Amino acid sequence: MRAWFLKSKDQLMKTKIRSIAIAAAALTLATSALVASPAQADNTWISGPSLTHVSILATGAVASGNGVTLSTQTTTFTLAYRSSAADSGKFAQVNFFDLTSGLSLAMTSANPASSTGCDQQVLGGNSHSCMFKLDGAGSANVTGVLSGVTASASLKYLLLSGPNIAQTNPANIAFALPRNTVKALAATSKVMAPGAAVLRFRFYDGAAVAASIRATVALTGIGDHISATSVISDSNGYVWVYVANLKKKYGNSTVTLTVDGTANKAVTSIRWVAGTLAK
Repeated sequence: MRAWFLKSKDQLMKTKIRSIAIAAAALTLATSALVASPAQADNTWISGPSLTHVSILATGAVASGNGVTLSTQTTTFTLAYRSSAADSGKFAQVNFFDLTSGLSLAMTSANPASSTGCDQQVLGGNSHSCMFKLDGAGSANVTGVLSGVTASASLKYLLLSGPNIAQTNPANIAFALPRNTVKALAATSKVMAPGAAVLRFRFYDGAAVAASIRATVALTGIGDHISATSVISDSNGYVWVYVANLKKKYGNSTVTLTVDGTANKAVTSIRWVAGTLAK
C-alpha cells in the first residue's frame, strides 16, 4: 500500500511539473513574439510629418523665422496642408498650444473629420487640436477663428501623425500691428445739397491692394448721416462711404478713414453747393 501511495504521489508531482513547464514555454513564446515583432504601420495616417506641408494663411501674414507673423487685425486664418495624391484620404493632426493670456482660438469642426473640418472626438472640448482628413489631392483647408489678438499675443503649433505618435518641432505664430495704408480716390468731391456724397477709398499692403482690412470712419462738418463708422475692404481693397446732407446746408465736410491699430489714414473733403456742379 505504501509503495502504491508513493508512486501515485510521484506521478502527480510529475504532472504538475509538466503543466508548469508548458505554461512557462507558452509565456516565453508570447513574450518573444511581442518583443520581436515590430508594430505594423498604420496607413490611414500620414508618415514622417513635416511642417513644410503646413501653412498658416491670412491677410497680411508674413513668414518669420520658424513660423509666421499675423496682423493684429486677423480674426480668421486658414490652416492649409499641401501634400500629394499619394496621401489622399489619410489623416494628420495639428495641435495649437502655449496661447498667451487673453488669446482665444476655435477651429472649424466636422464629424467625421474632413479636409475642411476637425474631428469632434479628437477635439473633445479642446478647440486647440485639429485632426483632419486629406482630400483627393492630399490637401486640407481648415478655418481657425481668433479673438483677443494683441501685438504681444502668440501661440505655437506642431504637426503630428498617429496612432504611434511622431511629431515635428513647434513653430510660432506671432502678431504685429498692421502695415496697411489707405488712400482716398478723390481729394475733394463737389456735391449738390440736398443730396448724398459717394466716397471711395482703397487699402494697400505696400504696393499691393489689401482685402479684409478694417478701418474707422469719422465725419466732421456738414452731414446728417454717414453710412458706417467702421468698414472692411473688399477683395479689391475698396470701401465706399456715403454721406447724406438732407437739410440743404452749404459748406464743407471732411471724412477720415484710419486703419485700425495704426495711425495710417486718408482724408477727403466734400464741398456742398447749390444749383449746379459745374466748375
